Amino acid sequence: MGVNTVQREGMTKVHPAKFMLIGTMNPEEGELRPQLLDRFGLMVNVAAPTDVKERCEVVRQRMQYERHPVDFGAAWVDAERELTEKIKAAQECLPNVILGDELLLLISEICIEFKVGSLRADLTMYKASTALAAYRGRLEVLPEDVRDVAEWVLTHRRRRQPFESPMDGPKSMDDKLDEIMNSLPPENNNQSKDDNASNQQNDDDKSEQAPNNGNGNATEDEPSPQDDGQSSQQNEQTNKDDGNVSNDDQMQTFTASKPGQIKQLRLNQKQKGATGSGRRNNSTSSQQKTRYVRSTPTDKAVDLALDATLRAAAPNGLSEDGQPIILPENYRKKVYNSTTDTLILFVVDASGSMSARKRMETVKGAVISLLMDAYQQRDKVGVIAFRGTKAEVLLEPTRSVELAERQLQRLPTGGRTPLAHALSLTSDMIHRLRRHEPDQALLLIVLSDGKANVPLPDSGGVGDAWKQTEQMAAQIGQLDVPTLLLDTDSGHVRVGRGKELSQLLRADYLLLEDMTADGLVHTIRQAAGPADYEQVRQIGQPSEGVEPDTHRRDDRTVHQLQNSTIHTHEDLQQESAP
Repeated sequence: MGVNTVQREGMTKVHPAKFMLIGTMNPEEGELRPQLLDRFGLMVNVAAPTDVKERCEVVRQRMQYERHPVDFGAAWVDAERELTEKIKAAQECLPNVILGDELLLLISEICIEFKVGSLRADLTMYKASTALAAYRGRLEVLPEDVRDVAEWVLTHRRRRQPFESPMDGPKSMDDKLDEIMNSLPPENNNQSKDDNASNQQNDDDKSEQAPNNGNGNATEDEPSPQDDGQSSQQNEQTNKDDGNVSNDDQMQTFTASKPGQIKQLRLNQKQKGATGSGRRNNSTSSQQKTRYVRSTPTDKAVDLALDATLRAAAPNGLSEDGQPIILPENYRKKVYNSTTDTLILFVVDASGSMSARKRMETVKGAVISLLMDAYQQRDKVGVIAFRGTKAEVLLEPTRSVELAERQLQRLPTGGRTPLAHALSLTSDMIHRLRRHEPDQALLLIVLSDGKANVPLPDSGGVGDAWKQTEQMAAQIGQLDVPTLLLDTDSGHVRVGRGKELSQLLRADYLLLEDMTADGLVHTIRQAAGPADYEQVRQIGQPSEGVEPDTHRRDDRTVHQLQNSTIHTHEDLQQESAP
C-alpha cells in the first residue's frame, strides 16, 4: 500500500493509495518526454509475430474464439489456473527473496554504463529481479535474473537529450549487457551455470522451434544470409536511386552540423487561443482557464490566494476560538498567467544553392537548434521543403519534433529553387489551419536565400519566377502571421534577395549566422493589418541615388535594431518578476 500526496495552494493532503500505472502508445505518433518516461518502471515492445506458423496459429485461435467462445475459454482454464497459482506462490515467497551485494553492484554498474541518470532505474531493476526470481521458484536472485529484466528497465531510459538517439540499438544493447555479464567474477558465473543446467533443454527446444526462413539456420537474433543479402540489395538500390538523382539534379544529402546555442524566439503580442502546454507565448485566455502563479495585495475579498493571505496574517496570531485573525490589509489576490500552444511552420530551402560550401549542413544545424527550442517550449511543428521543380510538405503539423528532425536529416539537397511554389503551399496550409483551428498561434520561419528561379506549376512552367514569388510572399504578408526570415546567403558578395523577400513577407530579417548569439532573445513583431501589394513590393526597391545594400556588418546591425528587440537575460527576469 502506497500513499497519494495532494499539494495545492499551501495545503497538503496525504491518503493511502494502491494503484499500478499501465500505458500503451505508438512511438510513431510522437515520443514522450524523458522525465515522464522515467516514471514508468518497465517497458516492453509489442510487435506482431514475424513467423508464418505463429501468425497462422494466432489467426486460427482467434477464429476458434469467435465461433465457440465458451468452449475456447474452457480449453484454457487449466493453463490459467496453473499460471494463477504460480503467481500466488511467487507473491508469498517474494518477501524472502535475497539479492546479494555483488548483484546490487552489478545493477548500479549496468545503470551507469548505460548513462541512466535517475535512481529509479536501479530501484526498479532491484525489485524486478527479486520478483522474477520468486516467479522462477527461487529464494536467491541470480545474475541472469538481473540480465533478463535489464532490457525492460533500460529500453526507455537511454535517451537523455532532445533528438539524441539511443546510444545503441536493441542488438547492441544485448551485446553491451552480455559484455557486462561476462566481466562478473568467476564465482557468480559458476553459480549461474549450475542454475542454467536445468533450463538448457528448454533453451535447446526453443532454438529448434525458432523460425528458419527456409534455410534451417537463421534465428531471430542472427539474421540469415538471405536477409543480409536483401538488406544489402536494398541499400544498393537506395544508393543507386540517390546516384540517379545526383546525375540529373546533383542531389546530395548533407549531415546537419552540430546544433549550437541560438537566440530564443518570442512574440511581442499575446496570442489568442485556449490555454495549452506551450511555454513560448502568453495567452489572452480568461482566468478560468489559466494557472495561478503568484499573489498581490488587494482590498477586496475576491478570488483570494489562500496561502499568501494566511502567510500575511500569520503575525496577527489566533483569535480566542483558535481561528487566524485576517485583516483587510492581509488580503492577497491571485495573479494568473497562461500560455498557448504555438505551431512553428518551417519552410526550408533545399535547392542546389545550399550545396555551395556545404551551406545545407549549417542550415540543418540551425533548424535542429530551433527544433530543440521548440521541444523545450512544447511547440507543435510542421516542415515544408522545396528543391528541384516543386515544394512538398515533409511533415504535417505535429507535436513530435523528433519526426521533424528525422525528416530533416534525410532531406536531400540539389536542383533549382521553386520558392514561389513553397510560399503557395505555405499560404494554403495557413488557411487550412485557420479553418480548422482559428485560434491556433502560428509562427512562420523561412530559411532561404530568396533566389527563386522556378515558376509555379500551375503556370505551366512559364512566367517570371521572381514576380510570382513576390505575389505569393505579399499574400502571406497580409495574413498577419508572425514571420522570421533567416537569410542563408553567404559570402562576400550577396544578392540581397533575402532582405527583399522579408519585406514582402512583412517578416523580421536575420542572417543565418546572426541566429547564433549567446544569451539573447529575438522578439518577432507581428504585422498589424493588411498591406497593399504594390506598396509592399516597392519596399524592396532601392531608392534613386542610393547605393544597393551590400550587407556590410554595420548595415545588418542597423537593420536588426530597427526590426527586432534584443533582450538580455536580465531583461527577461525583470519582465517575469512579480
